Amino acid sequence: MTATTNTSAENTMLAALCDGPGQPLQMRRLPIPQPRPGQLLVKMESCGICHSDIHIRDGQEPVPEQCYPIILGHEGIGRITQTGPDTPTGFQIGDRVGLPWLYSTCGDCRPCLTGQETFCPDQTARGIHHHGAFAEYALMQAEFAFKIPDSLDPIQAAPLLCAGVTAWSALRKTRMSAGSRVLVIGAGGLGQYALLIAKLHGAQVLVVDPDQRKRAIAKQAGADLAIPPGPEAGPAIQAAGGADIVVNFAPTADIWRLVETAVNPMSDIVVVAMVYDPVALSMMWLINNGHRVFGSSVATRQETRDFLHFAQRNPLPVDVESVPLGAAEASLNRLKSGAVRCRLCIDFSLESPA
Repeated sequence: MTATTNTSAENTMLAALCDGPGQPLQMRRLPIPQPRPGQLLVKMESCGICHSDIHIRDGQEPVPEQCYPIILGHEGIGRITQTGPDTPTGFQIGDRVGLPWLYSTCGDCRPCLTGQETFCPDQTARGIHHHGAFAEYALMQAEFAFKIPDSLDPIQAAPLLCAGVTAWSALRKTRMSAGSRVLVIGAGGLGQYALLIAKLHGAQVLVVDPDQRKRAIAKQAGADLAIPPGPEAGPAIQAAGGADIVVNFAPTADIWRLVETAVNPMSDIVVVAMVYDPVALSMMWLINNGHRVFGSSVATRQETRDFLHFAQRNPLPVDVESVPLGAAEASLNRLKSGAVRCRLCIDFSLESPA
């Protein structure tokens, strides 16, 4: 899957390539890929820019050496332009489809056979093991494709394929019900989706984020409490009734003390943010309080279909800023700096800077 450079404009596409761990994205012209049996070729309309793309570009996510140079991007939406030989029926040229993180799984292990395919040990991901959607065209496996309703705007809907559905899957793994108190740590794009989803399920939502503007956005979106982190955060959450459910979207181990002081007995604590440092988890604390602590990674195909059905009927008004493909590297740097308070999305109809 090594990308080869072709400078001719005919039968080529513009793509943002990462040549290796820690290397900035470079804009290049590559041959348009041809779909193999069971594959679809998709002309991209949009692709959300995710914090995971930063981890991959910066070398924090283990991309196999043979996969470089790699095209990032796993929140893609586009239309089918070509199908490979012997591709399953059900898709037609012109159908709009989504290209999320999950590229393929083995289909035969226990997680796959029990509806938990995101934990398949042999799964492959778009933008790590296979080229992603920071390109004018992208390939995908037909059995991992799903149609995007035309009623969903491709720019607004692209972040739903990772940020939105990741929040959805995390909350679905909990015992959330109407009246539950849900603590959302980190009020960026994922946290904003979690807040809106939880409120639509009748939960009370408590938000912690160091950014005052993100807290203001959370309050405007319906948060019952939005406070900064620090020694007083846990007691403030307890004063508001405590947290029955915690979903962490903040990429730091420093949140653990907050979690310990904020939760009620028998809480569900879901880890979503990519945190590599350990936390001081007391087993006696687990035993005495009956907490459940677990991780959640993106979403299964069925969860994605369910979530898109939900989002089609329940608009999730998270701000999305459009950028051209040529601004992919600059957009990753903006996102890494913490200056972005909305979602960023590549709009392939915009002209890239020279």
